[in-house]
Amino acid sequence: MNQSEKILLGREERALLIKKYLNDYKTVVSLKANMPGNDKNSYLSYLLINAFSFLISKFKCEEYSYNYNNDGPFVLFLFKEDISKDIKLKCIEIEETHSLGRFVDIDVYNTQGSSARNKKRKCLICNDIAFNCMKINKHSSHEIIDIIEKETKDYYYHKLDEMIDESILAELNLDPKFGLVTPNSSGSHPDMNYDLMIKAKNAIKPKIIGLFFKSLERNYNKSLLESLKNIGKSAETDMFKATGGINCYKGLIFNLGIVISAYAIKISRYSYDNIFTISKNIAQDLVKDYNFDSQSFGDMAYRKFGIFGIRGEALSGFKNVQNGINLLRNFNSKTLLELLVYYIIHIEDTTLLKRAKDINLYNSVKKMFSKLDLNSNEQINLLNDFCIGNNLSFGGSADLLVVSVFLKKIDNLGINIFIDNNIPKI
Repeated sequence: MNQSEKILLGREERALLIKKYLNDYKTVVSLKANMPGNDKNSYLSYLLINAFSFLISKFKCEEYSYNYNNDGPFVLFLFKEDISKDIKLKCIEIEETHSLGRFVDIDVYNTQGSSARNKKRKCLICNDIAFNCMKINKHSSHEIIDIIEKETKDYYYHKLDEMIDESILAELNLDPKFGLVTPNSSGSHPDMNYDLMIKAKNAIKPKIIGLFFKSLERNYNKSLLESLKNIGKSAETDMFKATGGINCYKGLIFNLGIVISAYAIKISRYSYDNIFTISKNIAQDLVKDYNFDSQSFGDMAYRKFGIFGIRGEALSGFKNVQNGINLLRNFNSKTLLELLVYYIIHIEDTTLLKRAKDINLYNSVKKMFSKLDLNSNEQINLLNDFCIGNNLSFGGSADLLVVSVFLKKIDNLGINIFIDNNIPKI
């Protein structure tokens, strides 16, 4: 059986699955990528499906089902009532208004069959009726795929740039913040200020997004890991250049870099693992050959006290983030501060240990935060003054706050990244 025959068989399988669901449901909506050529399971197909998975919440369907076969990935939205006419109008609006709407097919079925489009779709290249171009093979698959790839990548670049920016600013704009830099204070960092942090943020963002696009490559192997390391080092170089050698976000580059790479792998392949499992695998592979005998403070903290720091969080699959993100009900300052304090109490923060210079003070500071009443501005301000007065800070906890906000935002963008088995093969 050649690939064309396998694709036709895949379409038949999808049709049979829809027919099966119509025994129990009165409306089924099918979402699939409109991808030319023989590779219907390219990473672009999965990116497109992810970009439209917000329909799950918008349509308020009773059930939904992710699947893939030789005709590519698809999602079926299932409804108990026959709302095919109303929902068809919504689907047409989405296809016509979303920037990637031309690249997907959203079809509506009821027990009488499918609802046909009243309006013919335009060609992606010449704006003629698409069917006319297909009939005479006016454009090659490569030409069409190039357009789909460019516009899909532009869409994700814009979204990721926006979400990384919002995530970093969510942490940076908190005030007071226990010795960390805020819009109104350098805290315990006389060599830093708000404007410097903004410069650092703007310097690292393009490289972190670059990690996402590099991780879209089909093969997860040593070559990809080397590329990720090189991009991470380049991000550090850009940060130091922008800040005059001040380390504002080195830990964040490592952790957010791992998370965004895991996100790319999650949504561009038929991965059965959740984003935390993928992150853990990437982190362990990245540090597999690491020499822990170096004289860096982080390595000395590990050898002397068994404190692994923020690197240990990634190696554990962000265990504390998996718990902490449940506290992130919204992005207001009270909730963000609660989550920051949660991380200060629970994670191994080598920034705090380095500044405390004593394991006993390190532990006693954590106890202070465990007793903090977050409803008392007086207690918050007193503890903030104590941290600044004693040159204490919590860089690792701040990094995880940024990572948590980012994870929450990308989860709202598409498929549920926190669960396994999102796209079973039929």
